[in-house]
Amino acid sequence: MPDVAPFNGYRYAAGQDPAAVTSPPYDVISPRGRQALEAASPHNVVRLILGPLGEEDGTYFRARELLDAWIEQGILVRDPEPSLYLYEEQFQVDGESRRQIGILGAVEISGEVLPHERVMGPVVEDRLAVIRTTEVNLSPVFCLYWSADDAAARVIDAVTAESPYADFTDEDGVRHRAWRIADPDRIRGIAGTLATSRVVIADGHHRYRTAEAYRQERRASDGPGPWDRMLLYLVDAERDGPALLPIHRLVHGVAVEHALEVLAPLFEIEEAPSSDADELALLVNAQRAAGRTYGLLGPKEAWIMTLRDESEAAEATKGATQGGGDHCPAWRDLDVAVLHSLVFDRLLGSASATYVHHPAEAAEAVAAGDATFAVLLARTPTEAVREIAEARDSMPPKSTFFIPKPRTGIVLRSLRE
Repeated sequence: MPDVAPFNGYRYAAGQDPAAVTSPPYDVISPRGRQALEAASPHNVVRLILGPLGEEDGTYFRARELLDAWIEQGILVRDPEPSLYLYEEQFQVDGESRRQIGILGAVEISGEVLPHERVMGPVVEDRLAVIRTTEVNLSPVFCLYWSADDAAARVIDAVTAESPYADFTDEDGVRHRAWRIADPDRIRGIAGTLATSRVVIADGHHRYRTAEAYRQERRASDGPGPWDRMLLYLVDAERDGPALLPIHRLVHGVAVEHALEVLAPLFEIEEAPSSDADELALLVNAQRAAGRTYGLLGPKEAWIMTLRDESEAAEATKGATQGGGDHCPAWRDLDVAVLHSLVFDRLLGSASATYVHHPAEAAEAVAAGDATFAVLLARTPTEAVREIAEARDSMPPKSTFFIPKPRTGIVLRSLRE
């Protein structure tokens, strides 16, 4: 099972505003968002994870220079004792207040950390350039764990009663708090829980694959070292975990009237009480418990579609090889797998689809004529992600959207020692 260890983290000095110097993960930062982050502080970590604005040459040498200068100037300070770090995010989803809390630690790179997505080579190469040049874990891999052991939970409860070293609210209204854990007994309690845990990557597959590739490189040249571990953010999936949201589909080249006609024999279709995209998404989630349900959003109207016979879903996904290879039962039961296999491939004749994260984005695209209609999906159960990962299978593309994302810059882990 995964082996977690403390490390001497680098953190922003007390005089630095954490709201101004931290950033979202590299892969969700828009060009406009990047400009705003750089404007917030000359020491914002985005200058390291993406390189300074206007210097995108793929080498990241300037990022290394900045990192070393910030350490020399005391902008970033190294903790004197090996530590784990507790990190909490308070957020809202569908009007509900929630919190996500987990451990930042150095975890041995091994097959015990299970992926649920495939990775793309060019992204890994870009992230390899970052880690080769900076020799630092800048951003954690976001993971979920399942364990019957409650020692880590007891430590978390005790630590959160103390004062955090960081407490701030970001540009999206998410509150972030972080604590350092240096007490050996507390560290042993956390490590004991994680030693009995099943760990699955939620977000950061490219970062983890990059860490594997870098470990292989460094082992070949230098033998064992700190590159044998990766900075992971480990969250108890069954206690204060993230929200798992769907990624919705925009359909192109198929008229909504034709879609309704073709789908009617297999789906019970009723007009939704509102064409508001957010309300439709909530209705889809509410009705999913009674049957496999999707929302169909047209330019002026919206519909709820419920599959009449589950055997149609089983037949459509039987032998499906989307992404390569045969798939496990949990994969074939996914709403998104049924949507593509039954609706897009069989009924609509390989309809072309693109992706959006938010219902409002889908409504805007349809209203602007950028899509003929949208399909809104219900949330995927987190347990399904675990089952697919344990089967060594991979989710269909663009299936999961975990929120909130862990902020980059809460703590950095050096690979130079």
